[in-house]
Amino acid sequence: MEEEEEQDLTPELITELSKKSLEEAYKIGEQIAYILSVIADIRRVIEDTESPAKIVRLDPKRTPDIKGIYAIDSSFRTPLPLVYGDLFVVIGGYVRYPRARGVDLRINRGMRIAVKCGEEITGRIQTAISKIVERKIAREILKDPSFETKLWEILMFDGPIIPLWPIVVVTTRFYTQEEKLLEISGQVAELCEEKKKTIIGIVKRVRSHFIGRGLIKILEEKGEITLDDNTRRALEKTSDKALATLILQPGEALLIGYLGSSPIIDRTLVTENRRETFLSFLNENPWTKDVFVGFIKPYRSRHVVRFEIADYAGIGLENILSWLNANSSHTACPYPIDLVDRLTNMTNSMYELIRKIIIRGATRKLSEFTKTDRFGEIDLLLELADLQKKYVPNMG
Repeated sequence: MEEEEEQDLTPELITELSKKSLEEAYKIGEQIAYILSVIADIRRVIEDTESPAKIVRLDPKRTPDIKGIYAIDSSFRTPLPLVYGDLFVVIGGYVRYPRARGVDLRINRGMRIAVKCGEEITGRIQTAISKIVERKIAREILKDPSFETKLWEILMFDGPIIPLWPIVVVTTRFYTQEEKLLEISGQVAELCEEKKKTIIGIVKRVRSHFIGRGLIKILEEKGEITLDDNTRRALEKTSDKALATLILQPGEALLIGYLGSSPIIDRTLVTENRRETFLSFLNENPWTKDVFVGFIKPYRSRHVVRFEIADYAGIGLENILSWLNANSSHTACPYPIDLVDRLTNMTNSMYELIRKIIIRGATRKLSEFTKTDRFGEIDLLLELADLQKKYVPNMG
């Protein structure tokens, strides 16, 4: 898999690129103008009235003592299309933070890999498989007594605790892999509650609209703010990450509430006409009602992440947020997440190595049945399906 060659920028291509890019840029500029015109008012209302949301200022010098954290992440790339079928690889891993001394290496870090080759794997199934790998790692850590030789309190995921958000607010019909993911996630939550371990999810790519379609709707209905139609539409279209980035200052958090009881989340679902679907999901997965949601902009960062917390260890929301504020980098992610993200990083060379190992292994297994060397056929079936295109898989 060689690196993709850049396409020549012909005059016709540049003209078309410029035209379409400027069209989109003007739309974005207009939308941002509407948003900026009311951001100061929205923050003032949140701070000065009985708003269902709350802005919390966090002291960077206050760092609660957390005994230990296990951060879990996975990475994958779009499947490699081979003649035989799609090759799909997931790399999952965990890191203990801070590192425990005088213990076996596997207590501090480890990796698990899933390899599948054959049928076409859609985007939703790809994501579900990667999250299953993560939840299996979490279940292993919770069940294995050797991980308790050094005290720890928090299980931290790179991504949401609710693994199928926002799919769960759209449909009640899931793929088999998604149903399995929900089942294992429930098992992890039960184990955490039983063993008094807090679960934290850190969401970097925030696609929710709790602020624009929930909080602001409530404030407007109460008469706390007045919006024109263009501004209202702009706020509804804008993601929570963008709005929270503008509302919050470094070292602050915006508290939304529990998934099972927050009026902001409920109003969002009403706006999106998804309330009944999500309530059905909550009732079928009651552990999800315990998840608290909000946004944080750590004091070292200009960026925002969404946090999800199920505090089974009883650490306390303020203590958890203070720890996140003091122990997050300029990326807005906690240090343990940065560490496990590097551990699970996937490269193109890994894909090629796996493909060659499969060719060798499949050839050896085939020879047990045919008693002849059929390397040529195996090599052909595991060649790239489209030789006209140099394939560089995208990270997932």
